[in-house]
Amino acid sequence: MRTYRSLAALVVWFGLLLQYYLIVQGQTGPAFATRTVNFFSYFTILSNLLAGAALSAPTVAPASPLGRFFSAPTVRTAVVLYTSVTAATYIVILQGLWKPEGLQWVADVTLHYVTPTLFLLDWLIFTPKGTLRASSAAPWLLFPLAFGLYSLARGPLTGFYPYPFLNVTDLGLGKVVVNMAVMSAFFLAVGLGFVLLDRLLRRRA
Repeated sequence: MRTYRSLAALVVWFGLLLQYYLIVQGQTGPAFATRTVNFFSYFTILSNLLAGAALSAPTVAPASPLGRFFSAPTVRTAVVLYTSVTAATYIVILQGLWKPEGLQWVADVTLHYVTPTLFLLDWLIFTPKGTLRASSAAPWLLFPLAFGLYSLARGPLTGFYPYPFLNVTDLGLGKVVVNMAVMSAFFLAVGLGFVLLDRLLRRRA
């Protein structure tokens, strides 16, 4: 487990650092600061950061508060939920909107495919099963909801929306609210799916 998580963490952090480099390269001053804030305004980046922390903290400092926090099955399931939804949303909605090449393709594949796969495998193999409840799924929605509200609050001030389905300028507030409700329902459904899978794997074990 330790070896797997160490190697997986290296891959995740590599993808994040590469994407950050590609976003800010050649920028200075206010442009650099703006692009840095934009970098941290993508749910993909945030979910990958959580995956990197969840792989690193229990490996490097398992007895630390952060290590214990990210070792909790409910926290690890929240992270696998976020990375899984990141991958699904990208595959279904976003990947057809652009065609990355070169290093951008490497970063794109790492963030949207490799990280979710690595963390899903970690959850399936190493995360203790049998402790989750259906009621666990509701709190998992708070993070994506906070992200959506942040995007709606920042968008009108900067003109930056991380994803087209959150773009109030193009779609209008009503349509974006509907999109957020649909995404919340999707998060909830996938979360409940992980709770069910947790129970099935526990019984099989």
